[in-house]
Amino acid sequence: NISSSKFFKESMSQSTSITAIPTIRLYNGVEMPQLSLGLAFWNVQKNGIRESPNFIGFLPERVYRSLNVALEAGIRGIDTALIYRSHVQIRQVLGDWLAQGKIKREDVFVATKVYHPYNPLATSGSCVGNPDCLSPAKVAELVENHIEKSLEELGLGYLDLLFMHWPAQFDSKDPLNGERRLAAWKVFERYYEMGWIRAIGVSNWTEHHIEQLMKDGAKVKPMVNQVEGNIYLQWSNIVKYCKANDIAIEAFSPLGHGGKMLQEETVSTIAKKHNKDVGQVAMRYLIEKGYAVTFSTTSEKRLVTNQKIFDFKLDEEDMAKLDALNGKAESTGQPEPYNMS
Repeated sequence: NISSSKFFKESMSQSTSITAIPTIRLYNGVEMPQLSLGLAFWNVQKNGIRESPNFIGFLPERVYRSLNVALEAGIRGIDTALIYRSHVQIRQVLGDWLAQGKIKREDVFVATKVYHPYNPLATSGSCVGNPDCLSPAKVAELVENHIEKSLEELGLGYLDLLFMHWPAQFDSKDPLNGERRLAAWKVFERYYEMGWIRAIGVSNWTEHHIEQLMKDGAKVKPMVNQVEGNIYLQWSNIVKYCKANDIAIEAFSPLGHGGKMLQEETVSTIAKKHNKDVGQVAMRYLIEKGYAVTFSTTSEKRLVTNQKIFDFKLDEEDMAKLDALNGKAESTGQPEPYNMS
């Protein structure tokens, strides 16, 4: 909207408006931005789109504007997935910026994900179907195809980070799940050793999944575990395990879902105390917990304000009050990682 665009232009005209985004050093030495832009845009509600009331699915066309504005605002971390169908749009935006000399390839950190079970929002070529129906050998074949498809669609020689999107079919207890994960991970390791991927990680995995992977014969330990995380939803055991094993932890959906979390009086009071908005407090909370954070927005204003979470700190009292809100589940409706063997 006009007010948001005006705010963005005014903020960008001020040299001190953007705070430098810190990085997290992964155990292999790769520097990962602590804040990145998530490029998953979808509609899951009937009548959610005026022009096509029955449409339910991903909306990759929203990536063009969002990523352009994010790059203008100084964001250099990009988080996507094959299933989001946003690779081609990212390719075009980055291609334009590279062609104009605005950025170099090494200036951006591009992460994507493969190995997503069937999802009604997805095209058949962007997920692996039902993994329970696949042999480990077939899983390896699909993962290899999807990695190379991702590189081709993004127009990149290498990826900065590749995630295994899910540990198994949602809510699956299939006894072959561990073998399938190892088969997929061996492909990850091969592309990592080739230098086509700078870092490899997992998404929505519990500590049990990671432990089993290493016991089953993985040579390279995951460098990052990305999970849904916010004030209401803390995976304490997963976070504790990852920190103890030098695995970076990254949160998606940091502002929850539906807006209830941002209406909490506790959050509002802390925001006023620090002269920040509630979204900045919610994201700073995760930073204080040691997370990297990936967020999605099409708001020009939010692309600027979300970066202003590194110029203040929450004190012990603030953190204790926010910790007390943990458990008020406001998930995006994602399956629970612990429900998959």
